[in-house]
Amino acid sequence: MNKIDSSSIKIWLFIVLFTLSGISVYAQEDYVQLEDEINFSTISPSLSEMDRVKGWALQDNGAWMSEMNRIPLSFENKVKPRTPKEKLGQDNIVSLELRRVMVGREQYMAFIHIYEDGLYEFPILQEDWTQFKSFEFYVFKATKLAEILPEDFEFNQQWGVNLDAYARGTVRNFDEDDEGIIEDEIKKAVLAVEKGEVVNNWNLVFGVHPIKNGEDEVVRFKIIKTFRKDYLVNYYTNNETWKMNISRSFWEVRSNVFKSFIRDAQEYLIDIEEGLLPTSYDSSYQNYYNWGVVRYQMGDYSNAIRYFKKAVAQNPDTDDFMIYAFRGNAYSKKEMYNDAIADFDRALSLQPKDIMDYSNWVRNYFNRGVSKFYLNDLDGACKDWNKALELGFGQAHDYIMEYCE
Repeated sequence: MNKIDSSSIKIWLFIVLFTLSGISVYAQEDYVQLEDEINFSTISPSLSEMDRVKGWALQDNGAWMSEMNRIPLSFENKVKPRTPKEKLGQDNIVSLELRRVMVGREQYMAFIHIYEDGLYEFPILQEDWTQFKSFEFYVFKATKLAEILPEDFEFNQQWGVNLDAYARGTVRNFDEDDEGIIEDEIKKAVLAVEKGEVVNNWNLVFGVHPIKNGEDEVVRFKIIKTFRKDYLVNYYTNNETWKMNISRSFWEVRSNVFKSFIRDAQEYLIDIEEGLLPTSYDSSYQNYYNWGVVRYQMGDYSNAIRYFKKAVAQNPDTDDFMIYAFRGNAYSKKEMYNDAIADFDRALSLQPKDIMDYSNWVRNYFNRGVSKFYLNDLDGACKDWNKALELGFGQAHDYIMEYCE
């Protein structure tokens, strides 16, 4: 068998994960100390995103005007041509993102707004305009997502949600090629608040107005950036105020898009026993398991492995194949392929009792094949990929066609 030049093949990027595909965040090589871990903030990759949102604005002549990803100016019908600054509109969106932030042992969310921005070198003369992108973020408790979009929400009602922002920040003219800049800035802002170096005086209020007209369902929403003052929170969350605010400008998307934006992020929230540290000696199997999933999703694979080991030690006879599947993927991410194969073997020996778990179980064949591939066992990899394809895992087909005879 020919030796595989794994350095030239990017198959690593396609390892199938069970809960968060395509993570490109790499964990530290050594376990962090337990006392440090509790105070260490980590940020996930993007959990959900919206990048096509229609902006509406009431014009001075009483007509409504809309544009994709931009809220027009209120006098736009009179302004032609527009200046570079006016082209930015009242507000604009390149994308909105949600990422999970671990602040100690609590789960928070970061709401990230990336937008078109710019400035004049000579503002008074409005000359020499430079356009660039900027972003701002607000970190708030993850439980607030349920207030933005409750499970039992009613159409044609409107409400405002005080996100009670824990930390926030703005970065103007950021380098889009710097993939880690958003994560780094969020982490710096959170740690500054944790250490008492900064007191966050900023807040975010999220206004929501789902509308149903026959079969047509949309969600109008508004993002109000304000201060952490009770009178301002009361003002902006008051229903009458929202009627006034949304009567002049708002964002609008299809209801299924808005639901996905919120629900996709909620799916990554883990039910961790309240008040129970992951390092407690009396932690249960489920609590260690959940902490392992949290760390895995955050890209902290070393500590994910640590907690999965603790969970198995609590219940060595567990018949849940997922814990070995998770741990196998974590080992694979750390290039510990022999350990990964051993866990995938164990996962495959525990066939699921629920048919709904079958597709996740089959993926262990594919993932085991990837680990064998990186150990230069192409015959073993192809055998596993063919088995995965035979059992219905279609993604294996491309790997078979490219790497197997």
